[in-house]
Amino acid sequence: MARKMALILGGFGSVGYACAEELARAGFDIAIVHRGRRSKAAEADEKKKRLEDFGAEVLAVKGNATTEECIDKVCDLLQGQKICCFIHAIADGNIGTVYGDRKLTAESFLYTFNSMCVSFALWSQKLFSCNLLENNSHLIGFTSNGSKKTYPQYAANGVAKAGLETLCKYMAEELNPYGISVNIIRAGIMDTNAVRAFDCYEDIFEMAYNDNPRHSLTDPKDVAKKVVSILESEEIVSGATIDAEEYI
Repeated sequence: MARKMALILGGFGSVGYACAEELARAGFDIAIVHRGRRSKAAEADEKKKRLEDFGAEVLAVKGNATTEECIDKVCDLLQGQKICCFIHAIADGNIGTVYGDRKLTAESFLYTFNSMCVSFALWSQKLFSCNLLENNSHLIGFTSNGSKKTYPQYAANGVAKAGLETLCKYMAEELNPYGISVNIIRAGIMDTNAVRAFDCYEDIFEMAYNDNPRHSLTDPKDVAKKVVSILESEEIVSGATIDAEEYI
């Protein structure tokens, strides 16, 4: 039986890699797009090998996933194959406030919005137009509580996440005739490099402890298990923002 394929943006990051590992365990081949930073080369090689140890064929592509050049490159490499799961796990936003000393600029807002919202649409457009999506495929993105409440220095990210949740509804409606599902998972706050980039990350963690029903941070592995459960479910859900903490 042919193995299914998943394409993961940010697949060597915390939640992206947790999804890659869980999908490899479930019998998926994995295509990963990653930044390819030299300082992380050994770690990326180790993670790739770990996925292969589960029996997965792994295609790791270096590039900036927010650019059209990278989108075109990956779609060219995948020609002739079919993707049944596309996961957008890019965490690349600017830190700052609307007012004050760390005031966000128009460029800061637009960069964050493009990375964490618009790129989800652009990738799906290209995958669809290149006939790379299975008829019953799933497109999955990640949002956070920052779309519905405020966190310190999180304004640009919160705006992008709110946009992503709205975008999901439009994408789901337009792709419904093709049997393609689009959902966003609100994963909660995780202890990741992206969150620790905030100089007030300890305050963010403390707020997460209070918000989380279990009074803890979210484990990326639990989020990955939720992704697999969506893929394996006989119930078709599309256009939804799913609060992972209600299910974990």
